[in-house]
Amino acid sequence: MYYPSVVKELAMNNGQPFHLAAWVKVGNSYIVGVNSDRCSSKFHRYHNDGTSGFHLHAEMDLLRQLDPDRGTKEINVVRFHKNGKATMAMPCKFCRKFLLDYGVIRVNYSDWNGNMKKVYLNQI
Repeated sequence: MYYPSVVKELAMNNGQPFHLAAWVKVGNSYIVGVNSDRCSSKFHRYHNDGTSGFHLHAEMDLLRQLDPDRGTKEINVVRFHKNGKATMAMPCKFCRKFLLDYGVIRVNYSDWNGNMKKVYLNQI
């Protein structure tokens, strides 16, 4: 599976128990988002149990950095175990909603075996 080396480095050093990174190539560089304890009211979400959250998933952190007028249609997401092996990183229902709101329609994500899969958000 291909991912830029900076993606794995940032994900593995994010200080979180889950090492996720989302990225998109812009010109000759990459914009990378990682999961974190940082919060953003822009991504406030409500859970079925009545709780709510503001912390950023990797996809939300990536969206926070993108220009919404740029028209990014496809992003990549990968999750790493502590041993560095890639595993399941399909975006959660909250991330899927925010991605669609930003105009993203395709996500390449790592599956349980570390292989990249493509999903069209309007089909799940």
